[in-house]
Amino acid sequence: MDAAVEYFAARSHDAWRKQLLQTNPEQKGKPRMRLRGGVMVDVNQPWAKLHAKAKADNKRAAQDAFAAVRKFPNDREAASDYAHKAWIKRNKSDPSLPKHLFKPYSALSKVEKDKDRAHVDNMKKAIAATRKPVDKVSKAKKAKSARAIVRIDAKSWAGLQAAAKRLSAALGHEVPAEALLAVSADAMAALAKSVASDVRRKRG
Repeated sequence: MDAAVEYFAARSHDAWRKQLLQTNPEQKGKPRMRLRGGVMVDVNQPWAKLHAKAKADNKRAAQDAFAAVRKFPNDREAASDYAHKAWIKRNKSDPSLPKHLFKPYSALSKVEKDKDRAHVDNMKKAIAATRKPVDKVSKAKKAKSARAIVRIDAKSWAGLQAAAKRLSAALGHEVPAEALLAVSADAMAALAKSVASDVRRKRG
């Protein structure tokens, strides 16, 4: 959740600001004061420079969007309604916001409904974007663990240790039994590949 919230909050804020400056170019470089966390802060700043109170507000919005998607994963309208109710709860004390935005979701204009829908859609994208790397790392770790596990019976291990001891004496330096096991595994893999190749040629 934390990764999806950070991803969503940062991109949502920067996208909002980009749209603001495209629609109202005169706002460039001018403070846009809004009540956030009990204090008035300038929200006309890129995410990296945004006041901590404003960032916290954006993250709360992201958390609400995450909760909406989790509660209604297959119902876009219900999730959007949930997100809008959460927005009202967060912003009810801000006098700078137009009163018509505080209507129930069902009474909103299509434009305003689409804003809530976009929150839901973008959170789904954020979850997908932040989940993929985790899945890849998890699969890689499992594969690595699978390759690292080798089971060998006690008699064979004793034989490997004895062979390693003889080889160490002959070479004048220690050769661990694990090294012989690794070499043996590589040799067997190469042999299996060679045999398989020969079989394919004969069948061909």
